Amino acid sequence: MLPYHYKHHVRVRYAETDKMGVCWHGNYLLYLEEARGEALRATGHGSYADMEAAGVMTPIVKINLNYHHSAFYDDLLTIHVYVEEPVRSKIKFRYEVVNEAGEAILDGITELAFITADTHQPCRPPLALRTFFK
Repeated sequence: MLPYHYKHHVRVRYAETDKMGVCWHGNYLLYLEEARGEALRATGHGSYADMEAAGVMTPIVKINLNYHHSAFYDDLLTIHVYVEEPVRSKIKFRYEVVNEAGEAILDGITELAFITADTHQPCRPPLALRTFFK
């Protein structure tokens, strides 16, 4: 079902900020990981844990982030997660992160490959994901 869109919320915690109350840039990767995992779970076709139990791993092979505006302590961020292309040997996620005022905080992409857990060789994604994201 493409394009796929999922919306996730995260609040910037105090421990994730610097002395000026600005969210440290590396935290966005954690926010995106959380949103991506929940986006997969929301499809009803499994989670990362389900794929790993089936012997399929999904390492990140590409990241590209564009920072537009700082997020601050206690900001509620909305992370829009998109899958717009059919899932083949990789799955590409596109993100838009905005604050409560609608200001663009960050946008970017991550690409994850599908590999077997035992040999680390490329493999086909689970059938349920191939079917859902076509």
